[in-house]
Amino acid sequence: MTRQLRFTKLDVFTSTPYVGNPLAIVHVPSTVKLAQAEKQLIAREFNLSETVFHHEQDAAGSGSPVVIDIFTTTEELPFAGHPTIGSGFFLLSRAPKSQTVTLRIKAGDIPVVRTTSGVRLQVPIDFKVHAPLSIPSVKQSQPQLTDADYVNAGGAEGCASVVKGMTFLLVALASDDALARVQPYTSRLTIPDAQTKLGAWGVGFAGIYLFHERPDGTVRTRMFDGTLEDPATGSAASTLGGWLALRRGPGVHTIDIEQGIEMGRRSEIRVVVSVGESGIEKIELEGAAVQVMTGALDI
Repeated sequence: MTRQLRFTKLDVFTSTPYVGNPLAIVHVPSTVKLAQAEKQLIAREFNLSETVFHHEQDAAGSGSPVVIDIFTTTEELPFAGHPTIGSGFFLLSRAPKSQTVTLRIKAGDIPVVRTTSGVRLQVPIDFKVHAPLSIPSVKQSQPQLTDADYVNAGGAEGCASVVKGMTFLLVALASDDALARVQPYTSRLTIPDAQTKLGAWGVGFAGIYLFHERPDGTVRTRMFDGTLEDPATGSAASTLGGWLALRRGPGVHTIDIEQGIEMGRRSEIRVVVSVGESGIEKIELEGAAVQVMTGALDI
C-alpha cells in the first residue's frame, strides 16, 4: 500500500524566496520507519545538495531533542550547516513562543536559538587543522586561472575538518574575478593517502572550498564536490571560519561569508568563532531561511 510523507522546501541562508540554498525537509511520523536505502533514494529524487529527514515526536517525546538525518544524493552526513539552520528555522517558526530547539544529528546535539532575523546554532566541533596539502590536480583542473590568481601560487593549501568525516581543502584566491572564473571539477576531491595524512579525520566527505578575503573583511566563497557546486555550505563556512580565526589569535571573531553569487543564488552566512589560548572553544553559525514550497511524496 502506498504511503505519503509530507515535505517542506526552504531556501536557506537568505530571507528572499528562490535564492539561497534549497533544502527539502521530509517529515517522518513516529509511526513510520524508513530504511537507510529508502532515505537515500528519496534524497536522490529531490536531487538537492542535502535533504533532511525530520523524525516527528509524539506527545510523550515533546521537549526532547528533535532527531534529523542529513543526506546528500549519495551519502549520509554527520553534520551540515544549511540543513541544521533550515531545520531549526522551520521548527521554531512552528513554535512562536519558543526561543530555542535542540536538534539531534549524527555528530551530536545542536542547540538552535531564534534571532531577530533568523537562527543561530552552536556547531558540533571536533576541529582539526591538518598540514597544508598540495594536490596538483586541483589547480590543473582550472585552466582559466593562472599562478597570479592563487594567494599561494604553486604552494600547498590549507586543510581542516570541523568534525571527523567533514574535511575541506581551503583554496585562497587573490580576487573576486578569479573566484568567478573557477569551473566545476571533473571528479570529486581525492586526498592521496588520506588516512595517513589526516588520521581519523581522513574518512568521509572531502570538498574544495575556494575563498577570497575582501579588504572590507567579507569573505567570498565557492564550494565544489566534483561537478556539483553548492550555493551555501555551512559546514565549509564553519571550517573556514575556524581556520581563519585561529590565524587571528585569541578572541571572538565574526566572519561574514557570501556564497552562491555565481549561481544566481546569493547566500549570506555568519560564523562567530571563540578562540582561547588552547584553541577553538566555540563555533556558532547564523543565518535566515524562508519557506517556498510544501507537498507530499509517495513511498
